[in-house]
Amino acid sequence: MTTTFKMKELMEQLQVSEDTLRYYEKIGLLPPVARKNNGHRIYNNSHKEALLMIKCLKKAGMSLQELKPIIQLQLDESSISDMEWYDRLYDYQKKIDQQMQELQEIKDMIELKLLTGQKFGHNFLPLES
Repeated sequence: MTTTFKMKELMEQLQVSEDTLRYYEKIGLLPPVARKNNGHRIYNNSHKEALLMIKCLKKAGMSLQELKPIIQLQLDESSISDMEWYDRLYDYQKKIDQQMQELQEIKDMIELKLLTGQKFGHNFLPLES
């Protein structure tokens, strides 16, 4: 059974704006959206899943231009190459792993500075009150 959503429901559930939904639809990041007789859009689980993936990849730093081929491969099952889809996501996962390692190094350095009280280029502790 397919669950359907009004635009407002999808906006609230996924914390996206109306402009964002319309833009993603316009540039082909979302599957075609059905409409009621009155012209109101009807979204379904495919739209919700695509939006969740877009939000996730954007949080990881991927631009819309970079994620568009991944989303389109996911949506267009007639021409999807499982290997190509897998390879793109795997490559991006490795990029995220690298970013996480770099962020951990930064976090470790900051923690060391906080624990020792050392400023950059100085070897002293802050004065105690």
